[in-house]
Amino acid sequence: MNTTSSNTLKTNRSWSAHFTRRCIAVVACLLIATGYLLMAGPGSTEQSFCADIFSTRRIVLAPLLCLSGYLLFIVAVLRKG
Repeated sequence: MNTTSSNTLKTNRSWSAHFTRRCIAVVACLLIATGYLLMAGPGSTEQSFCADIFSTRRIVLAPLLCLSGYLLFIVAVLRKG
């Protein structure tokens, strides 16, 4: 009877660790997607120059979001459960 409760406890821990890793991976994917969406926008052409390509949102914020998403995804993969 003791082994049954022990197996149930291990199964519950395994499920909760798996759920936590999956949640972290989903948040990481959302951060990466948000970063790429913030980078998107009109570009400059030969006929017209768009100064928006040098905005803080496109040069600083979006790459930081993508980088943090990639790092968080690595944490989700390497997390011990």
